[in-house]
Amino acid sequence: MKKQLLILLILTLLGGLVRFFWLDRFPVAPNWDEISHGYNAYSILLTGKDEWGTRLPLIFRAFGDYKLPLYIYLTVFPVWAFGLSVFSIRFISALAGTLAIPGIYLLANQLVLSSKFSVLRNNNKSINKLPKLSSDICNLPTISAFFLAFMPWHFFISRPALEANLSLTLIIFAAYFLIRSINEPRTNNFALIASAFLFGLSLHTYNTSRIFVPTIILAFIIIYWRSLRGAFATWQSRIKMVIAILILAFFATIVAYQIFTGTGTARYGKLNIITESTAYTLGQKRLESGLPPIIAKFVYNRPLYFAQTFINNYFGYFAPDFFNQSRGAQFQFAIPGRNLLGFPIMVLFLIGIFYLIKNPSEKSNQFILSWLLLSPVASALTVDPPQALRPNPMIPATVIIAALGLFFLADRLSAFAKTFLIALVMTVAIIVFVIYSDDYFTNYSKTYSESWQYGYRQVFDFINTQKNFSKVFISKRYGEAHIFYAFYNQLAPEKLQPGGDNIRFEKSDWFWTDKIDNVYFVNDWQIPVGKITSLPLESGGEIPTSNSLMVASPDHLPTGANVLKTINFLDGSTAFKIIELP
Repeated sequence: MKKQLLILLILTLLGGLVRFFWLDRFPVAPNWDEISHGYNAYSILLTGKDEWGTRLPLIFRAFGDYKLPLYIYLTVFPVWAFGLSVFSIRFISALAGTLAIPGIYLLANQLVLSSKFSVLRNNNKSINKLPKLSSDICNLPTISAFFLAFMPWHFFISRPALEANLSLTLIIFAAYFLIRSINEPRTNNFALIASAFLFGLSLHTYNTSRIFVPTIILAFIIIYWRSLRGAFATWQSRIKMVIAILILAFFATIVAYQIFTGTGTARYGKLNIITESTAYTLGQKRLESGLPPIIAKFVYNRPLYFAQTFINNYFGYFAPDFFNQSRGAQFQFAIPGRNLLGFPIMVLFLIGIFYLIKNPSEKSNQFILSWLLLSPVASALTVDPPQALRPNPMIPATVIIAALGLFFLADRLSAFAKTFLIALVMTVAIIVFVIYSDDYFTNYSKTYSESWQYGYRQVFDFINTQKNFSKVFISKRYGEAHIFYAFYNQLAPEKLQPGGDNIRFEKSDWFWTDKIDNVYFVNDWQIPVGKITSLPLESGGEIPTSNSLMVASPDHLPTGANVLKTINFLDGSTAFKIIELP
């Protein structure tokens, strides 16, 4: 056992190394969501309020997307320790990705203890004939931890400041404690309570959890109902169950309140399958179909469209296009055209699926298969699938299923052949990961730096050297430029909060910023290509541009502008031109 723990420690350290390596440099720039997380943590640290002046909010307004709070509150600690920096805002995600490695080991171990996997029984017989080091490595928990440590998908999402990655780690540990509560009911008095607390925290970390957590708990109750009745037969154990239920109810009540007030559904409102344009399109199809009105309404309606889209989305997450990110990849969450699992893990995952289908009666098989099947449900309810972030609860399931596939493949082999196969798989997995990470740090970073909103740090580094201008105008071409200004200048939160010298307002279910001190943020399409004497603000009014700097995009550059500095993306294309306005 000590050797297995040493191997796990080594895997965790290696996994942590690749997740923390050059964390402040790759991804090549923080995107606006990362910056928003970091600046709000900074604001909480200094004032106890978010950027909008709300004291210790349970949900952060941010840009109007209402971010869940746990990642931001945890980020307060690295911001306090390391200052407001790219490293500090990514620290929690990288740490969560590292801790997921021992988490998946513990979860897989509990699944083994609660199972009667035939491949594991046979494997244990042959393991006894192996050299001691081989027997310490050739087990489901260790192989699962190894696969997760070097899985491209998990490596990628562990480096940016993604609350989804923190939520995933919480779910892994919550599931571990949940299964442990029935495996060792007499010796683990607080496993169920710990599970409820971690599941509850995940509900306030990432929106996908608000669908996945209730459904996986329901699946667990159905699958392990008899075991639950036995594990909680005494009054002491029933008290623990009541406490766990109350903890979950507490966290769920907050979720229900946020849904009732609309803040909890604001994000989904922007990702809903049914939009105003969808409704309009359905109405047009009814008119143009040539069918009788009643039949046309039956064929073209919102519930049917929603169901069809959901089904297509759901099964899309099990298609090769998704795992290979070859269609509709979102560049901030995966490398386009690169397999999410890596070739050896992908092959073993398919073999593991075959094994689970072949052995449907085993409860552990049912649970891990249910986990896999429930993972994409929340993602399928949104637009623009298949993307790699929202269905990330699939990651633990794919890892454990791939490990099962390896043991199923090696089931009838001799001890030596089993050792050779596992060593070969691990070697190939590392080679595939090295190739993937090389692409990540080189070609991907160069090609997709625009997707990471690269260039803002360079913009503000230059602007801060210019002291002879009375105003600065910054194009909104690449998004919420004001939050980058606040972050890179470590702006005092009071200047952004209500009462500061700023213009901030709500419009079209979004919150905009037009001014902070003498810096103005303007719509790119409203910058004329001719002579400029003033610029309009979205909030209203015209601001004179004399004696000013402008940070413009190459698409809207005034004629004859005196360009002081050009900022390029890493692929050589122009990101910003900093010009002088006389």
